Amino acid sequence: MVKKRIIFALLYSDGYFFLSRNFRLQKVGDVKWLINNFGFGKTCHFIDELICLLIKKNPTNKDKQKFFSDINILRRRFFVPITLGGGIRTLNDAKMFFLNGADKIMLNSAVYDSILIQGISDLYGEQSISVKVDYRVSDNSNERNIFINGGSKFKVTLSDFIKSYLDLFSYGEIVFNSIDQSGSGAGFDIEILKKLPNKIVKPLLLMGGAGMPEHICDVLKIAKVSGLVTSNLFNFLGTGLELCRKKSLENGINMVNFSSVDLV
Repeated sequence: MVKKRIIFALLYSDGYFFLSRNFRLQKVGDVKWLINNFGFGKTCHFIDELICLLIKKNPTNKDKQKFFSDINILRRRFFVPITLGGGIRTLNDAKMFFLNGADKIMLNSAVYDSILIQGISDLYGEQSISVKVDYRVSDNSNERNIFINGGSKFKVTLSDFIKSYLDLFSYGEIVFNSIDQSGSGAGFDIEILKKLPNKIVKPLLLMGGAGMPEHICDVLKIAKVSGLVTSNLFNFLGTGLELCRKKSLENGINMVNFSSVDLV
């Protein structure tokens, strides 16, 4: 049986890391701040993977190189697989991210380019691609609408996404990220699972809304969910992620039981 995963995500732009609340961004600190105040390294001993996203719109190669440089400073402090994403629009972009240490890449706006996603899959394997779907609930209905370009541009309804796109992608996993719940700490949008077809056989993860260990534990209990992603730095500062893992294991969730030995 595939083990459930707790994944942490870092949001980065112009040398700083950010918090997101409904996709409104708040700057919190640079790489030194993250290491000194977040205990980065030890904290990563309690997650299964790390995602680092370059959230600047239309980043230049200089922006990407700064991103890679700061992430590589962090990489010296942990040993979990890392997914990198942000601004990947061409096959050469994807190659650059893999050459700079990505175990997987995360695609958002680019997933609707079938030629690109197939090209990446052919070269690196579909397991190397994580698809992130950003969505919010419509004000006028219970429909969930999908947005791209950092949540700024409507792309398609969730219903049409399932009908028209889901079977076209060559990908390893899919992350459904709630814009409404992002940074709220109010819990995940579990209701979306009722709208997703059983034909999704690839790993399915939820993102947006984690605020306490119970939120994480409750989601991981759901059979359809393979894991979850949180980027909430403040709610999981210090021992938060350790407590989430401990509580999940105590509730019988099938996940890796890491030792409490500190990383060097």
